[in-house]
Amino acid sequence: MSRARSMAVTWTALLLLPLPAQARETRGVEHVTPDAMTFRPRPEDPGVHVAILYGSPAESGHYVLRLRLAAHWAGRPHTHGGAELLTVHSGTCAMAHGDDLSREAARELPVGSFMALSAGTPMRAFAGAEGCVVDVQGQGPLTTRYLDEDGEPET
Repeated sequence: MSRARSMAVTWTALLLLPLPAQARETRGVEHVTPDAMTFRPRPEDPGVHVAILYGSPAESGHYVLRLRLAAHWAGRPHTHGGAELLTVHSGTCAMAHGDDLSREAARELPVGSFMALSAGTPMRAFAGAEGCVVDVQGQGPLTTRYLDEDGEPET
């Protein structure tokens, strides 16, 4: 079987999988227009506003978040209990991961960039001079462990 045909069969199989319960309740379609997105500040993380686009990061199942990061924002070093998929929509974001979480080690991610991070990967994000907007997807519940402090993971 050719690679193109193999990929077509794979995509067809994926499209035939049952939809999650939340999507079935709305006849298989979920949509959120920009004017309907509600961004809320994260008091524990000044400079970050979050809109939940799909699911709930506090519960089991797939979630999608849209984050607005303020100009020159620098996140705290952390890990997540699950894998994350990140897509940059506007501005410039930089991500450092692994052993060196400094700004100098961060890789610039211009608009349209995609990054997949495995569960437990040490990471740190930085926003450019104009800030940035990114989508983050994963499987809940989302847990975060900050590497600059002891204690239980945040949910």
